[in-house]
Amino acid sequence: MVGTVHRDPRGRRKLLGLLRREQPSVISVEISPYARFFRARKAAAFRATLRENLRRIHREKGTSWRDLLSHGAIQGIFLLLKEPYEWQAARAYAEETGSRVRDIDLSEFSEERLSHLSETVSGENLRTLLSLSFPALPEQVRGHYDRARFLFSHPPSVWVKGREMGERESIMAEKIRRLVLQAEGNKVVHIGGWEHLLEFSGEPSLYGLLKDLRPRRVLLSEVEN
Repeated sequence: MVGTVHRDPRGRRKLLGLLRREQPSVISVEISPYARFFRARKAAAFRATLRENLRRIHREKGTSWRDLLSHGAIQGIFLLLKEPYEWQAARAYAEETGSRVRDIDLSEFSEERLSHLSETVSGENLRTLLSLSFPALPEQVRGHYDRARFLFSHPPSVWVKGREMGERESIMAEKIRRLVLQAEGNKVVHIGGWEHLLEFSGEPSLYGLLKDLRPRRVLLSEVEN
């Protein structure tokens, strides 16, 4: 099980290197069919709106185009509108090797989250974000991995999860278990957000739901290329 930080600018290269070393026959990815469809069919229009609103802000405020595009929050939105690197790397590896790739997240939750993108790329929201200080995207990613590394080695006594995450993890666990059984001893790799791989008491995480299968956890930040 590979724990990732979403929108890592260097994630694709690291993940593809890991898959080539591990050589799985089956890969599951925390992405839904709807999220894939949305980015393939609709994301280009949102990117165009985002760029136009940024150009308007550039003209109004006189902020340099480079400063606008290098802002940590703006970079995050552009990456949100791209196909996630986790899926890119899994598909690239599958094309090289003939391995199977499965999208196992729930479309209904992706559809709800992505329904707010019009607000995200609106001029009003962009002006608000640009008025705030955000670390550069690589710095944000390092911070998330530092937190993940600490919590992997110091499991929290409790982890508050909403109904959505609990339902998603339960269904993803069922799908991964089925893939493992179908693989008949061949290696299966799951790729998803590191929060799902935590271990804690109370309602189990995705990792906890699959612990009887004795999965091995690794953070993508620990991978050496």
